[in-house]
Amino acid sequence: MNLHSPIVRIETQLLTQKEIELYLKRDDLIHPLVSGNKHRKLKYNLSKLNPDDRPTIVTFGGAFSNHLHATAAACQAMKFACVGFVRGEIDIENPTLKYCISAGMELIPMSRSDYRLKEIAPEVAKIISTYNNPIIVPEGGTNQAALLGVSELIDELQGTRCENVDYITLACGTGGTTAGLLTSNRLMAKVIAFSALKSDHLIHEIKALSSCKNEDKLIVNTDYHFGGYAKWDQTLLDFITDFEKETSVPLDQVYNGKALYGLMDLIANDYFPKGTKIMHIHTGGLQGKAGLAYIMSK
Repeated sequence: MNLHSPIVRIETQLLTQKEIELYLKRDDLIHPLVSGNKHRKLKYNLSKLNPDDRPTIVTFGGAFSNHLHATAAACQAMKFACVGFVRGEIDIENPTLKYCISAGMELIPMSRSDYRLKEIAPEVAKIISTYNNPIIVPEGGTNQAALLGVSELIDELQGTRCENVDYITLACGTGGTTAGLLTSNRLMAKVIAFSALKSDHLIHEIKALSSCKNEDKLIVNTDYHFGGYAKWDQTLLDFITDFEKETSVPLDQVYNGKALYGLMDLIANDYFPKGTKIMHIHTGGLQGKAGLAYIMSK
């Protein structure tokens, strides 16, 4: 099912001053539990499966993983058994993992050394073999089926006010969402991917995933990771608070908060000429806000 997300214009004092048009594609509103890029990535990974084959979805993620959360919700809705291998120990009070358990996902802790190998780690492979018809969905959901789902976002822009934007911007983790955009035959804008983690090789991974299609349109910015994956500081949290007050758009601290901080900083420093039209993709991940509250409470 295609669920087109709304596009809203963001108006702030900075944008008015710099004469920049900024729109948000609110993929966070696609679904209350399977939202954002996770909905797009899981769409064809799961819809191609035959329920009569009784598949068991096997996937991987960290303790506060958006992907685990979304996969658990999608599998519950589709009545698929699912297993999540979690990097590190399992804290059942962690709101992300607590939800996964409530949705019926079986959680299995993994050592960090095994996690690097994932399904090819001998002990993990042995466990997976015990399940009925195991179907492996990679960490973050990134594979060729995911790229197809993401590429449809560009199709949704046809006939809208964002059909001819100069730039599309988004947060980037594994690179799958960015690669999916690049695979679209209709992509005309430049794409700026703001890396949420320290990475010198992310641009190469994105190009590999997208088979170098539209590589001339790709820009990877690694200046706004705030110390690395799943790290943040008070400056970022203050920005998120101010942005939410000014726009009424909620942001998470892992992905979209960092990306929009970076985008606004580039705008403030005249990276874009006056009259530039930008669309930022809100990739969801808002379940992470509960994780932040949990971490801070401890």
